[in-house]
Amino acid sequence: MRTLVCASLLVPMLALAQPKTPDDWYKEGETQYNLGNFDKAADAFKQGFTLETVESKKAAYLYNVAQAYRQGGKCKDAAFFYKRYLSLKDEDTAKPLKPEKRAEIEARITEQEDCAKALEANAQKPPVNTLSPTDGQGSGHGSAATVPTGGSGSGATVAQVDKGNDEGSDGGEETPETPTVIVPPKLFSARFDGGASKISAGNLTVPVQATFSLIAGYPVYVQDKLEIDAGIAGTFTPLPYVNTMTNEKKTAQFISVLADAGATYMVMPRIGVRGDLGVGALIFGGISDQGNPFTDMGAPTSGALTMLAVRAAVSADYLINSNIFVTITPVAFTYSPAKSGLRPEISSLTRLDFMAGIGYRM
Repeated sequence: MRTLVCASLLVPMLALAQPKTPDDWYKEGETQYNLGNFDKAADAFKQGFTLETVESKKAAYLYNVAQAYRQGGKCKDAAFFYKRYLSLKDEDTAKPLKPEKRAEIEARITEQEDCAKALEANAQKPPVNTLSPTDGQGSGHGSAATVPTGGSGSGATVAQVDKGNDEGSDGGEETPETPTVIVPPKLFSARFDGGASKISAGNLTVPVQATFSLIAGYPVYVQDKLEIDAGIAGTFTPLPYVNTMTNEKKTAQFISVLADAGATYMVMPRIGVRGDLGVGALIFGGISDQGNPFTDMGAPTSGALTMLAVRAAVSADYLINSNIFVTITPVAFTYSPAKSGLRPEISSLTRLDFMAGIGYRM
């Protein structure tokens, strides 16, 4: 009797706890999505789609189903619902998709179809049979294949679901936030910067000069938000001067070639802070003429002077998309102990750089 009474009370309570409206199902889907329960999120968004009576909102639920399946590694299902989303938006004359949004979705469909083909090919790779526990030999019953369960890789991937108000309207409505997908680099990361450099060389007065740098490396994620790059860094700084004997205008060069280690921490989905430390060589060229202001008594050199160089830099990155980012380096400091042959008062060569640039990752 007690069991029947408890059951009779529990059933209405469970019924009351279930989402009732499309908005309730959307909130349930969003909650499950944020918790990483992507199958449950997809089911909730499907329920919201079924109950939604406002036609202009229905496409958003299909988009969210596709997002959930993509994050859950179900490439074939994700491609299907992205296509259904486009199909429904084609019928929406009040809020048509913008061309750039359509191109984004079409690219996502291609990506997911390629993923589905790769999974199918992986499942067909030999050996295609299972392993018998009795004799250790293949029993020939079906196939065994490893299927990835993650979505886009590491935790650095961030995706946001559509809240039901599609972009693309030509009216006065506010455009909602575009879904953000930031995929961590796996093969290559490079950045090119340009800016200004203040060089100190003893008591010589050196005006601020232009400077350029190129840093490239192999990225490895050690945490969800922390990326470590191991690679090389090169800097180039032209250094104009006037020959003290001929009064000719000449240009020397600071060229640095360094082994570089960089660490980037994503403080927000699109914003990262980075630190670089490099050790290598500074090549001081263009001072082989008699009368240059850098050597002792203006003596010529037989070639470029090479000395140790240590560089430290702090940067901030903003990700435009998964591959392209802009970067600003408010401070980069390079130190080189002076080599014999330079003027006696030059005990070291230092540079303080301010730069901004663009980068690419893949």
